[in-house]
Amino acid sequence: MTVEFVPTEWFDENAIKLPNYKVGRVNFGQGRSYIKIDQDGTLAQPFRLYTSLTTSIAQSMPTPKALEDWKFSLGKKEADRQMKVRAHFGTMMHIEIGKFIMEGVYDLDKCDEVVENYTSDNNFWDNDCTLWAHELKEDMLAFVQFYNDYEIVPLGLEYVLLSDKRGFGTPIDLVCYMMVDEKGEWGEVYKSGERKGEPKITSKRVKKRAIINFKSGRKGFYETHGIQMECEKLLWDENFPESPIDIAMNWAPADWKTTPGYKTKEWQGTTSQEEIKAILVLAQIRYQVKAEKSQYMSMSGVISTADSVVGALQFEDVEDFCNRKFGNTPNKKRSHKATEAKQAALTKSFTSSALPI
Repeated sequence: MTVEFVPTEWFDENAIKLPNYKVGRVNFGQGRSYIKIDQDGTLAQPFRLYTSLTTSIAQSMPTPKALEDWKFSLGKKEADRQMKVRAHFGTMMHIEIGKFIMEGVYDLDKCDEVVENYTSDNNFWDNDCTLWAHELKEDMLAFVQFYNDYEIVPLGLEYVLLSDKRGFGTPIDLVCYMMVDEKGEWGEVYKSGERKGEPKITSKRVKKRAIINFKSGRKGFYETHGIQMECEKLLWDENFPESPIDIAMNWAPADWKTTPGYKTKEWQGTTSQEEIKAILVLAQIRYQVKAEKSQYMSMSGVISTADSVVGALQFEDVEDFCNRKFGNTPNKKRSHKATEAKQAALTKSFTSSALPI
């Protein structure tokens, strides 16, 4: 188990504001949660975990059938390899898109260097990485085409928020204004015929506030992506009800050949509030409650043949663990040394315990 501070990567301070709290992330062996941190750097009270949105959905929703079929066709080992490769590429693509948004320009000729630096920094390599520079160029061209088509005005990148109402947290890839074509009665009327003088439905370019989540896969979007976007919209609207989101959209590069192309899908209004509530409540039951109540083992100190190794083991709950990073909370019980009974059960244990869920 580890804990780290997670700031918003960038935001336009002249257009939007940060929430009145900071955010930390707790990384368990089988999922992630977020914690609220007060402005003075101490844990907000009462302490609670906010389950990561992706973890919430994974705990509550079945794997999409198309993805299961793909895994079955490849076999577990090959599917796991390809998923790991794609996850790394997706992370790299997110980073590069963020650079473009903040700087407004992107040098395609540096993509080989980008790949080299990413694989070195993350100690990762696979034969498929030899294709990454070319693919990254394609995807960046597709994104900049999308950016220009919709006249994107960025407001925030990796904007981290928590939901007190629903108990989850997540960073939002991009908050922005975008221009879209909207049909409506914009003042034009029929000039002749039976409907002369009546309002005419036309299209007009209008500005909308949007959240956009980037996907690197080129095969389309899944239902789980839509639930993620619906939840992110609820999250933003809860924190900033005075500036509600109009569009919750996924973006992904298309498998284009000669003209940069991309795919988008708007998800707002596609999932009922009842279903979203059920998904998040189930995640709390399956994950959050257990994570808050569990005890976790840590190992430290000097051990020898002269003393019992029991003294090197400590057990603490997640609040104790986070307090060691973000300050102390008065009247909170402290971690305790392992009992002989626990030691007997853990004689063969040499690693920190994973989250038992």
